[in-house]
Amino acid sequence: MDMALYASCVADFVSNLSLLLLAGLIASFALRFGPPEFFWLIAFALTVVTAVSGASLLKGLVSASLGVLLSTVGMDLVYGTPRLTFGVLELTGGLSFVPLLIGLFAVAEIFEFYGREPGKVERSRSAGARLKWEEFRNYLPTILRGSVIGVIIGAIPGTGPAIASFLSYAEAKRTSKRAANFGHGEIEGVAASESGNNGVAGATLIPLLALGIPGDVITAVMFGAFLIHGIDPGPTLFTRQADFVYALIWGIMLSSIGLLVLGRIAVSAFARTTTVPSHILMPIVLIFCVFGTYSINNSTFDVLIMLGAGVLGYVMSKVDMAAAPLLIGFVLGPIFEDNFRRSVLVARGDYTTFFQGPIVWVFIVLTALSLIFGLRKKNVPVEK
Repeated sequence: MDMALYASCVADFVSNLSLLLLAGLIASFALRFGPPEFFWLIAFALTVVTAVSGASLLKGLVSASLGVLLSTVGMDLVYGTPRLTFGVLELTGGLSFVPLLIGLFAVAEIFEFYGREPGKVERSRSAGARLKWEEFRNYLPTILRGSVIGVIIGAIPGTGPAIASFLSYAEAKRTSKRAANFGHGEIEGVAASESGNNGVAGATLIPLLALGIPGDVITAVMFGAFLIHGIDPGPTLFTRQADFVYALIWGIMLSSIGLLVLGRIAVSAFARTTTVPSHILMPIVLIFCVFGTYSINNSTFDVLIMLGAGVLGYVMSKVDMAAAPLLIGFVLGPIFEDNFRRSVLVARGDYTTFFQGPIVWVFIVLTALSLIFGLRKKNVPVEK
């Protein structure tokens, strides 16, 4: 928990600092992204599957393919016709991300707990020891690398923290001497995913403030709030209302300190949950899973999706198939498909558009290198 908190705070500060110092530079780079560039960016992100697929790359690819298939449920992105809904009205809007996430990881773990033999049920461990300065210093390069990945991904509209988190995690696993421990409580994996996730936070404001383009759903809401108050985000904002912009940025930077203070208090409180016996904790967790899933859209259908995803996650764990690739495929699948089809439509069927421009070739090379190193890593014994 300590590592998750400190990695989040460092990444959040780095992201906010990049907003202060590099807003114009990064925004001008992000503005050069069109559908082909996004297509190859997502292709590069999909290569993360090679790093999180577990012992079997084939099972990881099957899991990712299943995630992509599930992402196609709902309305067609171009023609607006329903796909794979089987006449179920609730599936017209597609499968919701949160019920699927909760089901795959939380509910599946609950099923796994009750599926164990009574003699093999593990007791909950007590809260771990405090993170030492030496440990934090050893993992600081991983945190900073994840922060930079988060800043770059966050500055590109339409991406989001999920992509940054998976990319940071995969890169940390690729370079770590303890890669075999990833997925089993390895602290370096926690540092990588949390820093990548939080590195996006401040960077999503870069395209909003510098270009007037919301980077995600949250900044889209902020965009509307700015307009209500007579603030027009865009290139001229830094000259016309510079006092507001820098007051906002400094306020966001101070929030990193607030995150550290409140997080420190919350960590101490929530760490106590690990001392609760599992047979008492699991039903409570299940109740919160059901309540949280239902509260998003007030939909019992989402609860059914969550339970179905829990069963799927439980079955996948029994056949040693990683659930993370499925989630990656589900998140990235629609963006990958959308930008592929948009590129083809804009180019009027000319597929050479996927091989034009320097940014495109940068991501082609990165995708190829990621695949090569990822496949080689599967065949190289890992130091422990």
